[in-house]
This record gives sequence, structure tokens and C-alpha cells, in this order.
Amino acid sequence: MKNKIFSRVCLLALMISVFSLTASSIEEIVQSIWAASPLNIDGSNADWQDMTMNFAKKVEVEYAFKNDAQYLYVFFAFKNPKFMTTVRTTGITLWFRTEGKDKKTYGIRFKEKQVSGDELIAILEKQQGQISEDQKKQLKAGALYFVYLGELIDKKGEILTPTALGGELEAPIFRQKREREGMSYEFKLPLNILEKLAAELRLEPGKSVRLGFEWGGMTEELLKRRAKQLEGRTAEGESRSSDAFARQMTSVRSETQKYSFWVNVQLAQSQQ
Repeated sequence: MKNKIFSRVCLLALMISVFSLTASSIEEIVQSIWAASPLNIDGSNADWQDMTMNFAKKVEVEYAFKNDAQYLYVFFAFKNPKFMTTVRTTGITLWFRTEGKDKKTYGIRFKEKQVSGDELIAILEKQQGQISEDQKKQLKAGALYFVYLGELIDKKGEILTPTALGGELEAPIFRQKREREGMSYEFKLPLNILEKLAAELRLEPGKSVRLGFEWGGMTEELLKRRAKQLEGRTAEGESRSSDAFARQMTSVRSETQKYSFWVNVQLAQSQQ
């Protein structure tokens, strides 16, 4: 009996670890177009009607790029909800490379967070310095807030604070919007956000960069949820059923897939 349980646990762990689908790299160069005026970052495609979207067929995602002298703007939209998997929990990470293979070095993880007034104050002061006592009082009066900021991370997923980067930085921002097909996102990040980490990651108009999108996978939150479900099924005696275990495996597989794909992006030089 113990051997059978052990085998099932090993099989579940194996499926979680290997059930990752990586779309084939897109080798052609994707052109960014010049943003004549700042974009309204609201998650919709309202500011993207003037261009044809690129399409990642294997994950059914539309995406496009714009830039000006200071910022890179990215539009990203799921056209099939089955590929969203755990994106609401894991967020979307943009990985950057200026040369070489699809290797993670530094990235920006965009993830919606719910924070308290005190946590929001800490975030604001980290990004823009000390705020007034009146502002603090107003923020503390609220219950919870949603923040939409990007976090700089290294290849291990560790967060790199502005202090570690040697100074204050303007925070990357994003918004997301529920669509009929799935979800759409808009990202805005300063072109100089990564240059203090690596000189070769200095982005500027006219330069090429290799960019990877990544989302999904297992998280601690999902693991806790699975543990609670397993406890409930054990209490009901359902865990003894091979059919129940098969259903659990199918659920884990569908909810915890991890996806990624890379593109070569040519930043626009200037307005034509």
C-alpha cells in the first residue's frame, strides 16, 4: 500500500515538474513602432489600432510593441483562455537579452497585488520618496488596495530592489483587462530599467533586444490549495479511488502548465 501511495506521489511530482510547454522561438524580427504620444495604460487595445498584431500560434497570444525615447510599451492578449492557466497567480514575466540563446538573465515580473494601506505607503516611498503625513493618514483609512507594478527579478526569481540597483528607478507599470476571449495586458517600462544591472541591457531607440514572455506554473498558493483539497478527499475516503486520483492529476495538469516564448524586437528609431 505504501509503495502504491509513493508511486502516485512520484507520478504527480513528475507531471508538475515536466508538464511545461515552451513555444518554439520566433526567429524573425518583430518591429516596434514609434509612439508619437504617451500611451494610456489601461489594458485595452485602444492605443494599438494603428498596427497589425503579431500572433504566437502555439499559445494563441497576440502581442505588439511600441516605444519612444524613454519607454517601451507592450501589448499582450490571450485569445484562448485555456492558455491562461495560473497567470492570475504567477503574473507575466518579461525576460530580456541582447544576444545569445533564450537564457534568462534579468526580467520584470508584472503581477497584480492586493496590499494594505501600510504596504502601499512602503511601496510608494520606495518608488518616489517620503510622502506626507496627511497622505499616509488617507491611505491608512482604506482597507485594501490593488497595485500594478513590475518587479525586477534575477534568473532565480529573486526581487531586486531599487537600492540593490544603486538608486531610485521609475517603476514599470501595467494594467489588465478581462476580454471575451481571455485577458489583455498593457505594459510600460523605462528603457533604462536594466542598464544598471548589465551594460548590454541598455535599451535605446533603434536597438534590437531579445525578449521572452513567461507565465503559469505551480506556486505556493496553489500547493496549499491542493493540500486542502487532498485533505478533504481523504476525509471522505475518495483518495482511495484510482478514478479520483486520475481526476486530480488532470486538474493539476490543466491548472499548472507553464508557458513561454521568445521574440526578437527591433526598437523604432524615431517617428517616420
